[in-house]
Amino acid sequence: MASAACRLRHAQAVINGVRESATVTSDGPGLRERSKARRRRLILHTALRLFAEHGYERTTIADIAEVAEVAPRTVTGYFPSKLDFITEWPASIERRIIALHQEDPTLEFIDLVDRWWHDLRDNVDREEAALTRAMALANPGVVAMAEAEVSQRTPGTGFPFDGADRDDLFGAAGRAAIRGVNHVFLRGVAEGRMTDELHDDLLRLIRAIADSTNVGHGSLKLDL
Repeated sequence: MASAACRLRHAQAVINGVRESATVTSDGPGLRERSKARRRRLILHTALRLFAEHGYERTTIADIAEVAEVAPRTVTGYFPSKLDFITEWPASIERRIIALHQEDPTLEFIDLVDRWWHDLRDNVDREEAALTRAMALANPGVVAMAEAEVSQRTPGTGFPFDGADRDDLFGAAGRAAIRGVNHVFLRGVAEGRMTDELHDDLLRLIRAIADSTNVGHGSLKLDL
């Protein structure tokens, strides 16, 4: 009996050990990744807030680390330079529209914009978007620098200009107008003011501009 009881306890211990091992294996990496994501978000939001309050040039990595209560090397582990903070949001949404285009290259221009806008509304980090906008308003000179950096990091998006030559002034006016409408949309999302009605109205405006100027995907150069 004692031997049977020992074997039973041993078997139960083995089962418990397997369960614990499985829990660590399945949950451990997930917990670590979530912890890293939260820390990264904290550092990013801290930096954007400091840039908005004190200026991009005056804020240092040490300042960001102090307010976020992490080591400076932790900050640079996630964001190697200050420039990486200001390109984070525009780069992430640009990567998303590129991904949507690559998933279905046959999408018409307006359908792509509509799908992209809905995706942004459903998934955007509103706090990050609002902080990015506040940072951009407080540091207007940084906006052009961020746009240039994003363009360099995501070259060759594969978006054609759909019949409008880059040197065509009328086409250039159309692309600028579409970027302006897109800027209003992004502002509405960042400020939490975007509604279904406004979404549809802005989409109709883009359709009218695209139809009259014969421009398409290449118009979607992002603005902060």
